[in-house]
Amino acid sequence: MIKTTVSMTPELYSALTRSAFDRGTSVSREVETHLRESTFLQKYISVVRTEPDAGAHLVKPKTMRAKSKSAVVTASALE
Repeated sequence: MIKTTVSMTPELYSALTRSAFDRGTSVSREVETHLRESTFLQKYISVVRTEPDAGAHLVKPKTMRAKSKSAVVTASALE
């Protein structure tokens, strides 16, 4: 597991807290579950699984907004 910090609105946090309570899990587990089940992320999860040696994806946050997908490169491309 990799630890990360996520900022969200109080409304979203309340919804996740209620979902976690109903399922008997933690809020962090709910966040992971919902992200993993996201149809948008499914494509990227499958890429990571099929290309584990491609390296981590690096993003320059300032250029990500301007250049969108072209700002994403793999760590192996930087070597």
